[in-house]
Amino acid sequence: MPQLISFASWLSRAEDSWFLAVCEARPDLLRSDTPDAAALAARAATRAAVAAAIESLDTEQLRAVHRAAVAARVDPAVPASTLAAAPGVLTRLLALGLVWPAQAEHIADPLSAPLLRVHAETVGLLPTSAADRAQDIDWLTAQRPVPVEPVRIPAALVSNAQAAAASGLLSEVLSLLDAVDDDPPSQLTSGGVGKRDVQLRARAARLEPEHAVFLLELAGASDLLGVGGSDVDPQWLPTAHYDEFLALPGAEAHARLLTTWLTGTVDTTHVLAGRTGRGERVHALSSAAGHGRLNPYAGFPSALPQLPLLKHLVLAALLAAAPADGAADAGAMTGGADAEDSDAWAIPVDALLAQLRWERPLAAALSPGTLAQVLREAQAFGLVCSPLTAPHAYGLTGFGRLAARALVTAMRAAATPAGYDPALVELGSELPARVDAALPELQTTVLVQSDLTAVAAGPVAPRLHAQLDDIALIEARGQGTVYRFTADSVSRALQQGRSAADVLAFIEQVSSTGVPQPLRFLVEEAAAKLHRVQVAPARAVVVVDRPDDLDPLLADPLLAGAGLERIAPTVALAKVSQDRLTTLLEATGQPIGSHSAGAGPRPRAVRRRHSGAVARSSLRIPADERPAFIAGLLRGRTAAAPVQAGASPLSVLDVLREAQAAGRAVEVTVVGADGARRRLALRPTQITGGRVRGVRQAGGRATEIALAVSRIAAAAPLDPPAGEPDGGPAAEAGPA
Repeated sequence: MPQLISFASWLSRAEDSWFLAVCEARPDLLRSDTPDAAALAARAATRAAVAAAIESLDTEQLRAVHRAAVAARVDPAVPASTLAAAPGVLTRLLALGLVWPAQAEHIADPLSAPLLRVHAETVGLLPTSAADRAQDIDWLTAQRPVPVEPVRIPAALVSNAQAAAASGLLSEVLSLLDAVDDDPPSQLTSGGVGKRDVQLRARAARLEPEHAVFLLELAGASDLLGVGGSDVDPQWLPTAHYDEFLALPGAEAHARLLTTWLTGTVDTTHVLAGRTGRGERVHALSSAAGHGRLNPYAGFPSALPQLPLLKHLVLAALLAAAPADGAADAGAMTGGADAEDSDAWAIPVDALLAQLRWERPLAAALSPGTLAQVLREAQAFGLVCSPLTAPHAYGLTGFGRLAARALVTAMRAAATPAGYDPALVELGSELPARVDAALPELQTTVLVQSDLTAVAAGPVAPRLHAQLDDIALIEARGQGTVYRFTADSVSRALQQGRSAADVLAFIEQVSSTGVPQPLRFLVEEAAAKLHRVQVAPARAVVVVDRPDDLDPLLADPLLAGAGLERIAPTVALAKVSQDRLTTLLEATGQPIGSHSAGAGPRPRAVRRRHSGAVARSSLRIPADERPAFIAGLLRGRTAAAPVQAGASPLSVLDVLREAQAAGRAVEVTVVGADGARRRLALRPTQITGGRVRGVRQAGGRATEIALAVSRIAAAAPLDPPAGEPDGGPAAEAGPA
């Protein structure tokens, strides 16, 4: 059997062009703690690095690697014909460091090598056993999708759709947050908010519950919602960032929400179903409460957030779907001045799904339900639209093309084989400018009428809307908004601490017609009713206007539990808290108001939501420094490929892999549970999953043992026996 070489041996002695190809295809391996080619090869053979490379393969490339991994279970030297890979596919696999020539004589020309090798981790990551292959694996039987003819969407429809969606999204987010602000839902013990609470707020905001879930998750991820209230009954409330968000221009607010959506990891289909792909229970806003997971999907192990990756893939695929010819199409694809006014090109959802599954067969989030939901959410942002004759087909709008091009450009610097890094998401400055031009002018005044309504002729500025929502009910929405003042709505504002003078002064300020007399009378009458009894915080204190108003309260049996005690003709102390006393007074039917000298701020979440983001320094080489770093690695390579032993886990693994490839024994230093060290001679036969199996020679007997790599403090190759050629006997075939 021929002597085999390890990946480190090939990488250290390969032609410069192949070494450069590996470095350019694997920017994730270029780190400041990788000083030479040997360390680079050791890092490429780790489980995480092999998984990252496999995840970036398309279906054809994945099948070739899978065939090699299945064959490696029987013999580590895999015939190149077993892969059945076209030259382009084999070149890609060699550049990613997933395969390499098995013999030293083929180092210079790996494309013509008759035998190839794969990493042992590949065998464990892919379904290579007979039981695994007996399962229904989609990418093993999938057919290459047939290209479909895209459907043209007229430019006028595209322009109207993107402007209406962008404006509608901002209005819907604010409406839902208003509903939460008016009636804060309690936080569940397990985090998040209950389904019934979501439905109630959706009904109040006149939204479909499914769409409301998406908007809630968007607001939570944007830090517009947080947990506040008491420790006994924590509630979901708008945060201080919400007040800042109200003051943002529409285009900037849209860009902030869009950036949050592009990097958001919550799959709305999981929330609607109540369970993640791993079977874990999930509620709306669970992620904002700190209970979300980076990868809630079962399947191939991935370090990438799957939902942001899917959004990037969808936008990039739709960007490439437009025909290459045509003046309008050329302008759209190259970012010309008229790109936002050009036609769009839509492709059916099932065709898009088949294309993405072929290009990224291991993308865990890629399912029909999740893809459809992502497209609906992109449509809500105005990124995509559908032709009137094909509602199940989608194409990029002008906004969508700008966002997709910005993402594709930004991801060129991604230091991952998959070509995606959520930290690099950037929309640029062109998209917000286009959104700003498309959004209608916001109204800062309203027409207040004597029928107790206030009418806005167009979209209302967010801050003005929030202030009007405090003292009026929203009666109608559309191109404009109609607010109605009622006794209950005005009383609600007064109960929150605002005075009648404050309310009337605000209406005078925002009204283009002054304050009609019926509205002035309504406000003053509501204030007169509420000010008969006021509650002040002092555990608590009841204050009335006349002594006769306090007598029935002291005699009321429903208030016996409050422990009221008169301390002045119009003042009484209570033995319960202000909140409890207010509840008891309301149970008696007594109208009350808050005792306050002026308007107080609306309650806001005081406890910030948990964040999974942790600031950490990166060892990866920046994109602009990679050429110089690769040149330094290239200069440092030597003709030989020996690896020095040491305590580094990477160097230990490389010594073991070299010994496995050559079939040679090594001396390993093993640290026991008690901290004691012992040395033993071991001939490695399998290295995978952080464990090494091998044959130990001791006392004239050969024993197969398994050791955790973390227990091995050092490893050094043993000299070959006298008379045996350098390199030792060939590695024995065995299960991988």
